Amino acid sequence: MLAAIGWGDFAEAISFWELQTGKTPPQWLLALQSAFSTRWAIPEDAAAVWAVQQAAFLPLAQRLPSRPTALGEDEACWRQHLECAPRRTVVVHVEGELVAAGRVDGAVPQGELKRIAVHPAWQSRGVGRRLVEALESHARELGFVRLRAGTRRRLPDNRAFYERLGYRVVALEPYPPGIDDHTVWMEKDL
Repeated sequence: MLAAIGWGDFAEAISFWELQTGKTPPQWLLALQSAFSTRWAIPEDAAAVWAVQQAAFLPLAQRLPSRPTALGEDEACWRQHLECAPRRTVVVHVEGELVAAGRVDGAVPQGELKRIAVHPAWQSRGVGRRLVEALESHARELGFVRLRAGTRRRLPDNRAFYERLGYRVVALEPYPPGIDDHTVWMEKDL
């Protein structure tokens, strides 16, 4: 039942359960609600955000012909971003631990999802979906009407992830120029 309504809003899932069954939701559903939380990142999150980004992007370095640029960033870079661009980065906590982060860059009306990172221990568990859904929701609040996401052509699982969330391929361009790889650009209207 939860899969049918998505991960985006646990309060909605609980209300749906109560309306459909007339009963109190099961403990597993209530536990999921309290286990996942999303919020805007603050400068004090910089070290944890950087650590999650490194953990998520490092395994990709072995699969790609060029090193992900995210691996060239450090904690200070994240701190500066969080200080200069408040309300642009979202973090996901599971049972109090920061396990995912991502941000929206760009200017209204079109934003770009950047540095979507889920710690490898939490990948394929709905955390990435929860992160992107939170970013989309916050982007709408900020006035964005469309989001763009880029992934490497050599990472077909990333492309499939965005497609499952409603993104469609709009362009393919060399990344970086001179390297045997391409960026697959995808968009979604909010």
